[in-house]
Amino acid sequence: MTVEQDTPGGAPFFHHAQTAAEAAQQPLQNTTRYLCAAVYLDRRICDRVISEFLDDENRAVVPSFGFDLEPVILHALRARRYRLIRDLVLCGIWTVALILLPLIAVGLFMFALVLSAFYAIPWRRLSPGMRLLVGWVAVNAVGVVAAAAVVPVVGAQLVENAGYTTHELEQDKGALELLQTDLAVPSLIMLTLALSMTVIGHLAAVYAVLARDLAPGATGPGPRAFGERAGKVVTRVRSAQRGNVTLHSGTNPFIGAGDLTSPWARAWSIVLELDRPASGRVDLVKHGDDAAGPSRVDPMVMHMRVRDRLHAMRDERPTGEHTAGLEDLPPNERITALLTGMHIAGRGESVQRMRPADPAIATSMPPHPLIDPAHGCPFSMATPEAVDALVRHPQSHIRCFQRITVGAHGQAVLSRDGRVVAAAEEQDISLTAFVYLAVEGRMLYGNFAATVLPPVRREFRIVDLLPTWSTATQLFYAFKHGWRTVLSGMLLPGVRTVATCWATVRSVIAAASAHDSARRMVHDYGARISVRELCAAADFDTYVQEMDADKYTRLIEWRVNEALLDYLGDECGIDVSAYRTQAGVIMNEGVIITGGTVNGQVAGGKRIDQRQGGPGRVNP
Repeated sequence: MTVEQDTPGGAPFFHHAQTAAEAAQQPLQNTTRYLCAAVYLDRRICDRVISEFLDDENRAVVPSFGFDLEPVILHALRARRYRLIRDLVLCGIWTVALILLPLIAVGLFMFALVLSAFYAIPWRRLSPGMRLLVGWVAVNAVGVVAAAAVVPVVGAQLVENAGYTTHELEQDKGALELLQTDLAVPSLIMLTLALSMTVIGHLAAVYAVLARDLAPGATGPGPRAFGERAGKVVTRVRSAQRGNVTLHSGTNPFIGAGDLTSPWARAWSIVLELDRPASGRVDLVKHGDDAAGPSRVDPMVMHMRVRDRLHAMRDERPTGEHTAGLEDLPPNERITALLTGMHIAGRGESVQRMRPADPAIATSMPPHPLIDPAHGCPFSMATPEAVDALVRHPQSHIRCFQRITVGAHGQAVLSRDGRVVAAAEEQDISLTAFVYLAVEGRMLYGNFAATVLPPVRREFRIVDLLPTWSTATQLFYAFKHGWRTVLSGMLLPGVRTVATCWATVRSVIAAASAHDSARRMVHDYGARISVRELCAAADFDTYVQEMDADKYTRLIEWRVNEALLDYLGDECGIDVSAYRTQAGVIMNEGVIITGGTVNGQVAGGKRIDQRQGGPGRVNP
């Protein structure tokens, strides 16, 4: 779907991605299956997915690499329905217990509440003294709860034996007599079993659904979407996730690619003067040969050189003039999962008013160039003309990066005679690098940022094991994994039911008022979450994964540096000695000293700023 904008004299620069066909009967990627399982097994992830895509239908969608977002949303809606049914059953059990066994129900609730709070205490983070203090308080709290459940019964019995029975006591006599009989303990056990088995039974039902719908080889698109609004949201997400435009709500323009502050992320920048001729041309310039000076640097051509040099690591036959003469790349040496493309990033917050394109230009423009004024939602695709303009104008608040992704696709291991040694497997990690190049003020500024997404959390990969489990095994593991959540699950089901119903009503209200977003003075259209980042583990599973992340990061940044050096030095005739010095420090990240004598200070590592004072300073 293409939307015309007020851009006189030409086609629009931004549009919506073409409506993608429904992924019916198409095998789901492993990462997609794991993310779908996450919304069943983690309530917080499920709620955040639904809130992100249904509470505000006009939010931007983070690009999806290596997974499909459509099935995740559909499974999240069904997971919420399953939790609602569980909470309604728990509400019914508590209601019956409060009517027939009020004292037992209240006592069990208070006891479970104290135990739940006791279990939630982070004991490992407390000092020994704090552990004793908190334990003493918890034991006393349990004693108070037990006394609160027993004292009314004993007191009522004493009052009745003394002949002081009142009308109010007679009304509660049936409940008191039940507590004083042998049925009290069986009633307490039955109530506890009914509540706990409902919680564990819900998990067992979830395991059965996961084994049936998300086993290896499962096909899409997922459960049926109830309601026209949910269907429209899924249709928009299905197409928007394949775009090259991202509006972000927070500070991270690379949302969905990984954490920039993680220890395995890597970022560096270089600066180079563009009016210094190379050494071979200096003499010609001194003799008056103006044509021998540096050529104009084209930032778009730099991106193309980087792209061609990266594709030479993937394609069988390299393309481009600078790669002529290279031999064909054998299949076993190709990085088949390497993808490149231009990535447009901008803030999602928009001031809703028409404004001039420039103080010197009288033409009025829409509030935000990446927001569709007709439909009130962000564009997801930028045309090549828009990419070219954004690369050549680096002062805009909308930035254009070249995105390099090494994704999940693997390749089979073959022997020399063509026999399969090992089948292709999807990689558990995803590496993404962003290259930004700006030519401004006769200077070149380049920035390289690489981020890594660790594997999906191990508990969500249970869908690979469930199909081999029998019903008895599923029940056993439901009890094994679910007993930790019994206390929190059986408590306050009414509150959760009200919260779920309110979330549904809130989504409907938000959808009804979605058309008013353009009338607000300020509205945030940016994406707030990435489902892949929400489900990522805190660290790598193996050292091999960490090694692969470092390997591909260094291969990519080496190719990027060499492509830029060759273009600037050989094609443009610029002195790149300063660039080579910076690149050497960046690539080596350390100091190696062999032989000789070193006087003064030596430092190595990332972000080192070392200074020396005094008359004999080495680095003033």
